[in-house]
Amino acid sequence: MLKFLTTLFPTGDFALLALVLGMPLLGAIVNGIWGQRLGKKAVKTMALSAMGIAFAGAVVTFLVLDRESSQHPGHHVKLSWLAWQWMRTTGAREMTVPIELKFSVDALSGVMMLVITGVGFLIHLYASSYMENDKAYWRFFAYLNLFVFSMLVLVLGDNLPVLFVGWEGVGLCSYLLIGFWYQHGPNAQAGKKAFVANRIGDFGLLCGMFLLVHYTGALDWSGIEQGSGSLVSQADQMQVHLWPIGGGQFQGFLAFLQPKTPLVITGATAVGLMLFLGCTGKSAQIPLYVWLPDAMAGPTPVSALIHAATMVTAGIYLVCRLSFVFVLSPFTMAVIAFTGAFTALFAATIALVQNDLKKVLAYSTVSQLGYMFLGVGVGAFTAGFFHVFTHAFFKACLFLGAGSVIHAMHARIHDDVKSQDMRNMGGLRKYMPYTFWTFGAATLAIIGFPLTSGFFSKDEILFKAFVNHPVNPAAAHMGAKAAEKLWQQPTWIGPVLWAMGLATAVLTAFYMSRAFILTFFGDFKGWTIGKAPASEHHDHDDHGDHGDDDDHHHEEDLKVPGAAPHESPWQMTVPLMILATLSLAGGFLNPGLFAGLFKDHKPPMEHWLEPVFEEAEKAIQVLPNAEAAHHKEYPLTAAAFAAFAVGTFVAYQFYIAKKGQPAKDMAEKAPGLHKLLVDKWRVDELYDATVWNGVDALADTAISVDQSFFDAIIARLTALVVAALGTVLRVFQNGVVHVYAGAMALGIVLIGWFVVVPRADVSTRATGNGDYVLEAAPGMGYGYRWTPEASGKPQDDKFSPASTQLKVHLDADKTQTVKLEVKNAFGFQASREVTLKGPTSEKPEKLGSVDLPSDNLGKN
Repeated sequence: MLKFLTTLFPTGDFALLALVLGMPLLGAIVNGIWGQRLGKKAVKTMALSAMGIAFAGAVVTFLVLDRESSQHPGHHVKLSWLAWQWMRTTGAREMTVPIELKFSVDALSGVMMLVITGVGFLIHLYASSYMENDKAYWRFFAYLNLFVFSMLVLVLGDNLPVLFVGWEGVGLCSYLLIGFWYQHGPNAQAGKKAFVANRIGDFGLLCGMFLLVHYTGALDWSGIEQGSGSLVSQADQMQVHLWPIGGGQFQGFLAFLQPKTPLVITGATAVGLMLFLGCTGKSAQIPLYVWLPDAMAGPTPVSALIHAATMVTAGIYLVCRLSFVFVLSPFTMAVIAFTGAFTALFAATIALVQNDLKKVLAYSTVSQLGYMFLGVGVGAFTAGFFHVFTHAFFKACLFLGAGSVIHAMHARIHDDVKSQDMRNMGGLRKYMPYTFWTFGAATLAIIGFPLTSGFFSKDEILFKAFVNHPVNPAAAHMGAKAAEKLWQQPTWIGPVLWAMGLATAVLTAFYMSRAFILTFFGDFKGWTIGKAPASEHHDHDDHGDHGDDDDHHHEEDLKVPGAAPHESPWQMTVPLMILATLSLAGGFLNPGLFAGLFKDHKPPMEHWLEPVFEEAEKAIQVLPNAEAAHHKEYPLTAAAFAAFAVGTFVAYQFYIAKKGQPAKDMAEKAPGLHKLLVDKWRVDELYDATVWNGVDALADTAISVDQSFFDAIIARLTALVVAALGTVLRVFQNGVVHVYAGAMALGIVLIGWFVVVPRADVSTRATGNGDYVLEAAPGMGYGYRWTPEASGKPQDDKFSPASTQLKVHLDADKTQTVKLEVKNAFGFQASREVTLKGPTSEKPEKLGSVDLPSDNLGKN
């Protein structure tokens, strides 16, 4: 079967990718255009079918890729499909850079493709029940399908421009989905916040693309890799001059700004930092993380899709995809690693005290994304990407589990904020057993319970952070003295990053255990459970329209007894069970701790991704050496286990053994710090006071300029001129026929004059080496006669219609006056003289005026 598919779809023209890409797009088009008329059943069928077929196509593609890889071991195998020759541009050294609408799948994008379509299908199935009562059901699934299509374009694109199209597509879809219930102000505001924050990152990605075209002359993955050598060139003209900007020189009264040594960076550092700026926006890292926690304002399936399987992992995917570029700059790698570690720790501290269940998960996502960047920043690309893989399972399960809980809470608590507040929950394990067990499985994975998926992926990142050491690859091609001038990472960076990661692991275990305990253990605090009075009867299954609940929902008296919360329908629990199973078992695809059990000591995922990261890993050293590092693995794993144990034990003591009293005592002892954490370190307030106020001030200034200059002067002056012309023209538009006849007669006279009177217009064009071409303007019935020397005789006695050009050569510093005579069909003549000046000769400089750099000769 696979052999037949290989024959049907050759590796260089693998058109099956069109099916994987096209089905979600078809679902978005059908539901977007006709969904409102088709009805909910048809919309659901279309959306699920589109995702199901796309997933089936992705599985077949993956199997074909695996077959090709097994036939070419050690090679970076790729299946590609060219859809369209898009455009061409010019790169460095006038090289033509083709930009094709081309898609490809290799080991890296193959895994991403499976995650996007597989987890995406489960989220679609879940949403088919979760959004059942929403009025805009069709619009929601159209956006959801479009989101998946955009993410597939991003991942399968064979070059940066196609990736950028998908990059912008997921940005647009996130705006539409986060603000899906746009009737509510905070939801619309959250959508706009995500849109703006992502645009800042997009600026960096665009700059990175321009720099890559300049340095490598390519934008496709293969071309960039082939031309990446120029990124590490130490030649002055190949480096980026930061100060003075562009390599200029300050003179005069600004001379004090001129540094003794110009601040320059290599092309690799410039490209890496610009691309990483794009990643911080899309993958919510400091300083652009602020949009992601607010993105939970969207429907819960959207949160699961954005936080787990798609958008936020785009930044890590880009770093992995261009790993061979990032490793060329150890400085950029250090920036990535520290940004990830600091983001992970920072977001974890905020999650410690949040009471909104989705908010805890949102900050958890920011923190886990930091973990992924920590991994790829230390050169552990397989480990970082494997955490993307495992995170997709347990985070999707956690968000969908939270949605199941919120779905149950909405039975009587209709306010979105209160229904997500863990202080109104508790004891739900009795009423929602499937949600409890699946949420518990995903929690075990994220806190690093031994042998779960999160344990293996997180442990590998922490181990690699301690022992990995990116080095500057340019040093290998330079002399020892020159290599000393290159910036290299100090050896203390690894242990510091490891310590930050370990501290984050402790906090993660604590806040996720806290969320699990507050939601499922203790007594239920949502409302009084009992038999509802007849007058207060409420249909438990009527969860209403989540986004338009003001039509028929009202605040209930929660002291009045009511039915207990109940489990969600199968469309919601089946995805939870599948994701929970993968959260527990998915780690065995890359159990670094048990690498010795596998062939060549390489677990399946590491072996699968080896050809993708082979080039990049050449720039990663293991300190002090591979054997010594191997001996550290078990102690470091023990430390990771201790982090899990300490965080979980403290959460148990705080919220089960002592019923939350220690947490209350700590909040009372340090109210300032507690309030600061509840307010999320007041970063949003800081941005409001600085960035947003600055933008507002700029907007106010622009409005003032517009009103005082353009409106008051330009617009009014233009209106005055038009009014004056209108006044003049009204004099002639008076309805008197003989005035119109007079105007017509005057017009005819003017046209006749224009035709009868000849004009001797001539244009001059220098063609180099003192040669000039003079060309006469055409006219009706014109004949021409040239006189090269105005004082001399004409070339010909007669006028000729063909003599429209005259070529003249002038020696240096010579001048010559040329005369053109024109005669039209009526016999009238006109003439014009044109004076030409030859090129200026270059006088040789005196030898004594040349300063010979004798001291520097031979050094360069």
